[in-house]
Amino acid sequence: MGKERAEKTKELKCQDGNSDASAEFKELAYSEKIDKALSSCEAYLEESIIALKGASEEFGNWVWHAAAELEYALFLVSLKNGDEDATLKRKTESHDRSDSTAKLLNRVRNLIVQSKESIASDNWLQARRYAYAAGNILLRIQREYARKKRGSSGKK
Repeated sequence: MGKERAEKTKELKCQDGNSDASAEFKELAYSEKIDKALSSCEAYLEESIIALKGASEEFGNWVWHAAAELEYALFLVSLKNGDEDATLKRKTESHDRSDSTAKLLNRVRNLIVQSKESIASDNWLQARRYAYAAGNILLRIQREYARKKRGSSGKK
């Protein structure tokens, strides 16, 4: 897939004065940036899972970085689609309130993978839905972590 994109990018750069090629090049650039942001989010999620297992203080930082990359990807998707999905109702992903943090992180990872697959199949609306649902779960994880951290610091 990476080779294909590189060849397509090179081909588009070689075409002069063609506005269709320019638009196609712009869309390809958005796709690559979004894919890179989602891949970074996945990497930060992996680090979060490792930090969670090791009870590391870095857990909050890794989750924050994952959420930031995901938010950037959502921003790029909104730029690419314009007002096309402005009427999309923002439904939150349903999950059990008693789910463990590890289970929630795995759910986020699965949603990111589904979002990337949707982008690959050019289904941008579905990709945005998956990414948005993942972002909601990450926000919940951050809130719970902050609450636990405040509670444990107050006991010292």
